[in-house]
Amino acid sequence: MPNKLVLYASVLALAGSLGVAQAETMKNSSSGRSVAAPSSLSTMHWLASDIYKADVYDNAENKVGVVSDLIVDSSGNVTTAVVSVGGFLGVGKKDVAVPFKDLKVASRDGKDWLVLNQTEEDLKAAPAYDKKTNSPM
Repeated sequence: MPNKLVLYASVLALAGSLGVAQAETMKNSSSGRSVAAPSSLSTMHWLASDIYKADVYDNAENKVGVVSDLIVDSSGNVTTAVVSVGGFLGVGKKDVAVPFKDLKVASRDGKDWLVLNQTEEDLKAAPAYDKKTNSPM
């Protein structure tokens, strides 16, 4: 009986993960290939959900970090993106503030991603950003 419970739990977990994967991709009915869910990045208006936790790449398409926060000024304009760089599983990571206007959008095959004209080494060498004081450390 316990073996059946483990089997049922495994099947349910697999079915749940397939459901999540299905929700993250959309089926292109004309070509039969999967494409990423559309984002707002290639439009004139960006959704915060497309930027927050988005991977950031350098010009050579190497991942350099992840957007971990956005800083909004008193006028409601996003002025700065906080990019987490380095580390493994959260250990040794560093937050760096970059001007939001420096983030650009690259697109290919209907997929958008954020590009920064800095390498991972450039970001690691930049001063760490302290969220408590809202300034570089």
